[in-house]
Amino acid sequence: MKVNSWKKNIKKNKQYFIGLITGFLFAAFLLNIAPLAVAKTRSNLVTLTRLFNASPTPTPSLEKQLEEITKDVLPESVPLEVTLKDTIVRLVEVGAIDKEKFISLYQARGGLTPQEQALLDKPSDEKLVITAENANLFLNLLWPLGIANKTNVLADGPMGKEYAKDVGSFASTGGWTLGKEPGGTLFNRFPILPLSREQETLVKELAESIFRSCCGNSTYFPDCNHGAAMLGFLELAVSQGLPKEKIYQKALALNSYWFPQTYADLAVYFQKKKNTPWKSVDAKEVLGSEYSSGQGYRKISKLLQDEGLLPKVTGGGGCGV
Repeated sequence: MKVNSWKKNIKKNKQYFIGLITGFLFAAFLLNIAPLAVAKTRSNLVTLTRLFNASPTPTPSLEKQLEEITKDVLPESVPLEVTLKDTIVRLVEVGAIDKEKFISLYQARGGLTPQEQALLDKPSDEKLVITAENANLFLNLLWPLGIANKTNVLADGPMGKEYAKDVGSFASTGGWTLGKEPGGTLFNRFPILPLSREQETLVKELAESIFRSCCGNSTYFPDCNHGAAMLGFLELAVSQGLPKEKIYQKALALNSYWFPQTYADLAVYFQKKKNTPWKSVDAKEVLGSEYSSGQGYRKISKLLQDEGLLPKVTGGGGCGV
């Protein structure tokens, strides 16, 4: 009986030691091996989470895209390749520009530079270069030339024919307050810049094909300041022999500085809808009724607005001095 009891005790002790050793090994696994496995698993889970939740590489914002598209509409400057010669001096001499009124207007806006003020006193052979800063000045220098210079375009056009009795009531005539006389009395009156018959024909052709977005009229019907100023520019350009293609390009630059939002919108339209960058557009086409008239531009603007593609620009001005 004692022998059997002894054997049973040995067996129990053996089982005890085996269990004890197994427990130590399992504890070691938990303390050393398991954390490494858990950490590895957690790392894998984090990696998978990042892969599934990662955002795509950001694309430039729409605003930046539109800014890039429209950057060529208003460059820092554009050479117009024409000179004023003695046109402004002659406009002052006949009273189409009242020098004191003109200077006073710009004193309230920061003043004219010595070079700008000199244009009122002496002829200039310096080629004009338009910028956002001087666009309004050029508008007001060319405006009286467009309404006061004696030309067939004015005499035979709508203002000289259909509206002859009311010629002083338009924005281009009645709105010109920087002369010694009302704008209506200056209309088509002075031979400031005489043109040959061929030149008159070319000015008419150009004027009929160049529109502005403030109204539905072409330059041939210069019933606002922008139309009158554009007519003045066309007369200068044609009298100085600038080629037609160049004239359209420079006319587009002028319109762009005078109506920056219009042409920024059109640049987006041509890029997005016609895959044509602004530098490659046909200036004559853009200046036509389909795009540059008030009606044509509004259609384009509405289309862009519906698609959230309207860029934001500053500058330009209304139909006053």
